[in-house]
Amino acid sequence: MATKKKSATSKLAVWVIVGLLMFGMIGFGAASFNGTQRSLGSVGDKTVSITSYSNALQSETSRFQEQLGRALTQQEIQTIGLDQQALNRVINTRALDQLVTNLGLSAGDERVRAQVVEIPAFQGLDGQFDRVAYAEVLKRNNLKEADFETSLREDTARRLVQQAVLAGINMPSAYSQAITSYISETRDFSWARVTREDLVTGTPVATEADLVAYHTENPDQFTTPAAKTITYIWLTPDMMAKTINISDADLQAAYDARSDEFIQLPSRLVERVIFSSQEEAQDAMEVITKGAASFEQVVQDRGLTLQDVDLGDVTEAALGDAGAMVFGLTEPGVTGPADTDLGPALFRVNAILDGNVQTFEMVQDQLRTDAALDAAIGEITEISEEVDDLLAGGATLEDVAAETQMELGTVDWHLTTEDGISSYEEFQTAAAGVTVEDFPALATLSDNGLFAIRFEADVPAVLQPLEDLRDDVSDAWVVQTMQQQLLALAENIAPQVSLDAPLASFGLIENIEDDMMRSDSVDGTPPTLLFKAFETALGSATVLEDSDGVIVLIPRVEHAADLNNSQVKSLQNILGDRINAALAKDIFEAFGNAAREAVDVDINQTTLRSVNSNLLGGG
Repeated sequence: MATKKKSATSKLAVWVIVGLLMFGMIGFGAASFNGTQRSLGSVGDKTVSITSYSNALQSETSRFQEQLGRALTQQEIQTIGLDQQALNRVINTRALDQLVTNLGLSAGDERVRAQVVEIPAFQGLDGQFDRVAYAEVLKRNNLKEADFETSLREDTARRLVQQAVLAGINMPSAYSQAITSYISETRDFSWARVTREDLVTGTPVATEADLVAYHTENPDQFTTPAAKTITYIWLTPDMMAKTINISDADLQAAYDARSDEFIQLPSRLVERVIFSSQEEAQDAMEVITKGAASFEQVVQDRGLTLQDVDLGDVTEAALGDAGAMVFGLTEPGVTGPADTDLGPALFRVNAILDGNVQTFEMVQDQLRTDAALDAAIGEITEISEEVDDLLAGGATLEDVAAETQMELGTVDWHLTTEDGISSYEEFQTAAAGVTVEDFPALATLSDNGLFAIRFEADVPAVLQPLEDLRDDVSDAWVVQTMQQQLLALAENIAPQVSLDAPLASFGLIENIEDDMMRSDSVDGTPPTLLFKAFETALGSATVLEDSDGVIVLIPRVEHAADLNNSQVKSLQNILGDRINAALAKDIFEAFGNAAREAVDVDINQTTLRSVNSNLLGGG
């Protein structure tokens, strides 16, 4: 009886299903549970296993961490709500399983068997299904055959329902076409910046009343930020290195160890072709010199390729007796014949590389700095144990600074503080979270330094008096006033600009941009320039403010998207696929929520908290 082969897509789907099932179930053991507590609760008649929740939580966390580019803490995972998302996903899945059962749908034994026998872990040396291996693998992973096969059966049936629900779910092509047209259309526009040079009034001068009013109306500009007074101790390799002496003998040893870095002899990029006799080599050289053949042709005539004759980057000494001839060339070219151990040869120099020899005296200071830093890192490691013991024993930061090489300091820290210890991200993070209840604890800096901090007091934001910053207020007032004058001038010019009266006719420097898309940008202009160019009516000018003045812009021509263009068609296909995928996801999510609403959900919150503590807290 003939058998029908499954498609690659079907096999891939089987592997995905089985892989997820095995991973989730194996993860049960990895979560540090003893096997007596397997369920979080129930959805209808279906149990919600701890393994499925563990797998879903790991998946949600991994996906978010990939987007964020770093690991998440337990608190962050729960603050973001990843644990709740994972639980909702598992509950919806079990609600769908209950719906499948209620509908009387199930995957047949033959289909489940076909999936099981294809799993490599269950196959013997002959590649055929091994009943003993099947039982042994499941046993090692604390799984029962019936449970595993039930999981396969439920997942297969659930996918059948999903396929039925989503069959034919496609947005009309007009939708993706409209978006593609919007994205792909272009405009031609002109723009000009109105600057201080265009003003005829000169720089304005503020009166006392102007300064008082500006200071009163713009308190945020002249208010010191709220801060924390923090006492700290710290020690970095740079600080420590200043006290370390390195002997001349150690410096010389370091120089010798790094000789390849400091002594780079002149070299050449060389190719070499060898001949059996001096006469053959001489004839080849004459042919090349006369231009009758190229070096490449000579190499090919020898039955070789350029890769065969490439010597790479070589020094004069490496070329032996031929070195003087090759290095005698002052520019790339062919030379020879020259005698070599393999016979007479022609050489082609493709590049001349100057050497770079740095003597001991030239790099002595660098060597001393590097050696001192290395030694400092080692000493800081030893000091850290002493500092840690002192802090653990109740010593204050002042005590630690007095008894060790740690330096004591105080800073009024806020988010924009950048100097000194505040330039370290580790300190910034610690300072942001420190409170009066926290005891100083030793922590490390990115350069292998150490620090510990103590909260002292909150420093409230304070509006600085006008008398203390009169010049700053005056400068800010001038900037604002001139910007207002530029805006007024631009708004006076804009109504007069048209396709017949271009920007250049008003004495402005006109910039012309053609075939610009919404996603494009123009150097030296704000990102909103393109937005304005597309939202403004053709032939009408508009005004746009930026930090360098004010811009007057006028759209001239609009070019509709060419929907027959191959790139535009490709874009529309991509958008269509993404829209359909998003629509299918939303529809099936709504379907899952509806299925969930139709059943009773009973989750044991005590067990859930215990599981979360184990999974997120490292158990």
